[in-house]
This record gives sequence, structure tokens and C-alpha cells, in this order.
Amino acid sequence: MTQTDPLELITLHLNGVEQHVRANLNLAELLILSDLPTQGVAIVVNDTVVPRSRWMHAVCQADDNITVFSAVAGG
Repeated sequence: MTQTDPLELITLHLNGVEQHVRANLNLAELLILSDLPTQGVAIVVNDTVVPRSRWMHAVCQADDNITVFSAVAGG
């Protein structure tokens, strides 16, 4: 298992915009650093919804395509 240098930067796409972020950043940290809301949103990583309970454990990877949606209730 290789460890990633915490100062290394990776490139990913957040809401369609290329971002350079530090390696080992989790989804919760990504929201905070990107000034995105942490409540009332859903996160999709590479076409898979990530439950809020996994945000602290889901580490961003190079070339991830991450979309943050406003969670809307309705019918």
C-alpha cells in the first residue's frame, strides 16, 4: 500500500469545474474548503451517491467527478 504525500495536489472536477486540491481530502472537507453548504445537499462521486454518513471517510481521488446537489423534498 502506498501512502500519498498530504502536501501533494490532485486534480478533480467539482460541479463541472476543474479543481486542484490536496491529496487525502475527504468529501466533508472538500465542501468546507469550497464554501459549499454541508446541510441540505447530496454528493455524487463518479455517478454514485455517497451517503452523508460516508462523507468523512470518502477520500477524494485524482480525476474524480464530484457533483453537489441541493437536496429538495417534494412530490
